[in-house]
Amino acid sequence: MTDSSNLDALKRCYELWGETKGGSAEAWLGLMDDQIDFRSLAMAQSPEVGFTAPRTCKEELGCYLNELLADWEMEYYRVDDYIVDGDRICTVGSTAWTNKRTGKRAESPKLDYVTFKNGKILAFHEFYDTASMIAAAS
Repeated sequence: MTDSSNLDALKRCYELWGETKGGSAEAWLGLMDDQIDFRSLAMAQSPEVGFTAPRTCKEELGCYLNELLADWEMEYYRVDDYIVDGDRICTVGSTAWTNKRTGKRAESPKLDYVTFKNGKILAFHEFYDTASMIAAAS
């Protein structure tokens, strides 16, 4: 895939993610390599966000998405900017989620660092306000 193909595929996934409020997990899984380095800033340091543990394969990433959507309801997800450098894409945006158990809201700037290889996502690292998320889950 060319740089623009990677960017187009990633944009489609983010657009679906926001439009469906998380109902497009299969689109993400379809874009992932079978082996992936997926890391979330929280990295399961708190039991309230155990789903954020590092993931190393598509099956584990499916568990991450299922656990996220079981505990949280998306209010919005917006990407404002895409920064492309070869097979690497950085997204800058914001998101808000409500914890289904507590009813508390977490809103945060969001940055994702995505690495492609042969048209598939090989690495995905996400950065956001973990304190806000843990507080909403507590």
